Amino acid sequence: MAVTHRMIEAFRAVVQSGSVTRAAGLLNVSQPSVSRLLADLEARLNLALFERRGARLTATNAALELYDVVERSFVGLERVQDAALQIRNRQSGGLTLATISAFGYTLLPEVLRSFSASPGAPPVRVHIVPSQQALSMLALRRCDLAFASIPPSADIGRQVAAFALKGRVILPEGHRLGQGAEALTPATLAEEPMIAVAAHSLPRAETDRAFAQHGVTPRIAIETLQSFSALQLVRAGLGFAVVDPMTSLMHEKAGGVSRAFLPEVDFSFSAYTWRVADEALWVQRFVDHAQEAVGALS
Repeated sequence: MAVTHRMIEAFRAVVQSGSVTRAAGLLNVSQPSVSRLLADLEARLNLALFERRGARLTATNAALELYDVVERSFVGLERVQDAALQIRNRQSGGLTLATISAFGYTLLPEVLRSFSASPGAPPVRVHIVPSQQALSMLALRRCDLAFASIPPSADIGRQVAAFALKGRVILPEGHRLGQGAEALTPATLAEEPMIAVAAHSLPRAETDRAFAQHGVTPRIAIETLQSFSALQLVRAGLGFAVVDPMTSLMHEKAGGVSRAFLPEVDFSFSAYTWRVADEALWVQRFVDHAQEAVGALS
């Protein structure tokens, strides 16, 4: 008898959950059914896949090697299912977008609210991902619209909007540097703990360069990948951060302090689509709403 997909599903569920009971719940079958599928799989493969330790099953080294292969195949299946969903969305007039977190966690909810209020607006599916992943999704036609802070490395679509933004400093509520209209500089921030954002990103490189040009070594207290998490850390009083103005606006609305920063740090991003103009009506309308929201920052 050949190895069946059901055997592989049971194996994967047990590795992930560490228990026949939990695996049975995930698969919506009985525990004896899972045990039988595992036993059949071990017999077909002539491999010992699990060791029982009390009430828990522990995967053997052979099982872990096999799991890597199994997981890759399931990821492939999930991509097929996701691609099918994207096709159905497009056929039904849905709009799928992939966006960087700086936009996705700040202005996007308001953009979605205004866009969805448009008569006949299609349903929207949102993926909040890094720039490279957003562009990869665009190249694979897994989204209709991508917001990214880096340009695509290949001809995978056309730019439909550019958003020019300059960084601002966010400070905890009541901070001593919170007063004043003039811009803060590396020199004025030299003694303050810094929440550094997105190592290896272009804004981070420009921020590091700005401090270096002023002969200042920033006191980096914490590093984080996203402006949104930096915002939370600043709110907790752990330091300052140089972030995009979308994030600084959220900080101000929550009672925090934001000030301009010099020299300027570029936080620009752009919108791209693979759709041609005559089939991109709702793409362009969504971009129009995004431009209005970003434009209101200035």
